[in-house]
This record gives sequence, C-alpha cells and structure tokens, in this order.
Amino acid sequence: MRILAVHSSSPCLGVAVSQGDRVLDDRVLPPGREHLENLAPLIEDLTGRLGIGLEEMDAFAVACGPGSFSGIRVGMAMIKGLSLALGRPVAGISSLAVLAWEALEEGQTGAAVIDARRGQVYTGLYRREPAGLVLIDGPMLIDKKEFPGLIAHASDRPVICGDSAVDELVESVPEPVIGKTVGPSASGCALLAWHRLSRGEADELHTLAPLYVRRSDAEENRDRIDSTTA
Repeated sequence: MRILAVHSSSPCLGVAVSQGDRVLDDRVLPPGREHLENLAPLIEDLTGRLGIGLEEMDAFAVACGPGSFSGIRVGMAMIKGLSLALGRPVAGISSLAVLAWEALEEGQTGAAVIDARRGQVYTGLYRREPAGLVLIDGPMLIDKKEFPGLIAHASDRPVICGDSAVDELVESVPEPVIGKTVGPSASGCALLAWHRLSRGEADELHTLAPLYVRRSDAEENRDRIDSTTA
C-alpha cells in the first residue's frame, strides 16, 4: 500500500510517501512558510523526485490536529480533495498520536503534548505495542497545572513527549519520568495510517473533520460579544 501523507498542523509543513511499513521519502519546510502556498508545490516536488504520480497512490493520510487551526484546514482540504478526485481511501491521524509514535519505544506508555498557550496543553496518553499505537485517554485540553495528576496514573516512568512544553511539564511532575522533545512528522503520519488502513479502518471522507479540541478564537470572541449584548 502506497500512501501520501500531509502534516500541516504545526508551524512546520511536511509531506511523506510510504510503501507498506517503509517511508520512501519525505520533505519538511521550516516554520514561517505559508502552508497554503507551499503544500501543492511540496507534494509535486516529492512525487516528482520519487517518479510516482498521484494516481499511483493507494491511499492518503493527514494529521487532523490538534494544532494550528488554519494549518489543519489546509492539509485536510488538500487530502480530502485528492481522495475524492482519485477515489482512494483516507485516514485522519491525530497530531498527538504522531508525536507518541515518534517518541515511544515498544512497551512504553507516555503522554504526547502540544503547547496550546494560555497555560494549557493538548495531550493524550498512548501505549506503543507490537501491532501499533493504542490510545489510552484523550485527546484533551488541560491546564498545565493539571498535568501531574494526569501523568501520575499513566505507568511506571512514563514518557512525556512533544514540543517546547515538554521541559516545563517534566519539571512539574514529582514522579520520575522521561522527557523527549520530538517534532511533527509526515512520515509518522504515513506509518500510522498504514497500520489503520491495513486493518480496514479508513475514515469516511464526508465525515472526516479537523480535531481542534479547543474552540477557535473567533468562536470564543463571538460568545463574549453575545454575552455582553444579551
């Protein structure tokens, strides 16, 4: 099974092509580049280097969040469009699951974290097993001060993995933990999608939706305005 995966939910933009459990190649743009303008050329560059046309893909995958609202929408629109146009299955993969996949070794349990600002983090608890990644709890949005209570029930010496929030969270937990800073990975997204799709767990194209977890700033601002004018 040949899969094209897009990870656009972070400041970095990545695309990857996998075949079975092997990544053929990937490309990552550094933060600060516009995802909307760069995604299509990045896909074209990667598939061109591999000599593989989009019509030769067996499936598509996308990191569906949580993360950047606008970035998630760009990736979802591209992958859903390709899936619809070419009639291929699609898999949406949590951005937290991708971080856990990159950091956890077989048999390990840990919490993947993404800094959500405002003193909060997106997080989910996962366990890495021979058959793939198992979600234990989440995804959720919690205050950083709540994190020690969450991780206390995870396992002996759990792994805290993710972005710049890792160091602060490791220091906040009294129990011994392992901290691993890892970044978003289109390759990890592709491999997690392969595990799901090989089990026949494709997403329904028309119901696949972004995993925002938090409401957008626009929605929260609208509610504040409504409450003051009511």
